[in-house]
Amino acid sequence: MKRFVFIFLILTLLAFTRTSYAEFSFSNISQNDFLLKQGEINLVLPGEYFEIRINEQDSSNFSIDYDKNLIELTREENLSASKIYYFKTISDVISNTKIVVKSNKESSKPITYDVYISPADDIPLVTIKDIHDNPEKFANKFVRLKARFLGWARPTNTSDIWGALTTKSDTVIEDNTGAAFISGANFMYKTDSSVLFIAKIKSDKRVGFKIKLIKLLK
Repeated sequence: MKRFVFIFLILTLLAFTRTSYAEFSFSNISQNDFLLKQGEINLVLPGEYFEIRINEQDSSNFSIDYDKNLIELTREENLSASKIYYFKTISDVISNTKIVVKSNKESSKPITYDVYISPADDIPLVTIKDIHDNPEKFANKFVRLKARFLGWARPTNTSDIWGALTTKSDTVIEDNTGAAFISGANFMYKTDSSVLFIAKIKSDKRVGFKIKLIKLLK
């Protein structure tokens, strides 16, 4: 009940305030979208460039272990307080791999990045209703969705908005099967037509599922 009251308050607020929406553009993607994160599976596409950033607290030297049949280290960059390693995916085969960063300091633990390589076309294309009807099937998996970004606007084909509203920066997406909240967008996107993108689904005991935007597809 509280969730529906909260949604109603958001929609009511929009009736009296003017919301600024970002023009949908692939150039708006933050550089952080290509920065690998620890503690989660990082999706990279064939031919895609990405990077890892190591914060240097001392004068440590690092070694990098990775599968050279899958990814290529293209260059390194030393900054005042960090070191950046730039990579490119050279395989188009679905693979799970790791990048392990080791310091020459005995007290330092290795830093591990989990990487999942997959062509976009091999990631299942689903609808919002598919996720709503069977969230456990898609939990902790990557999916492709084709939907409109509505910002905080009310859906045109339904009165229900499925999924979890995680933060105030979450937006609403809608396809011809339903509408849901999505997190992970750097801007309050609003599009006139459907956009193809990759998302990750997580289970949520309260509302069934959460959708997080991972990559926009051109």
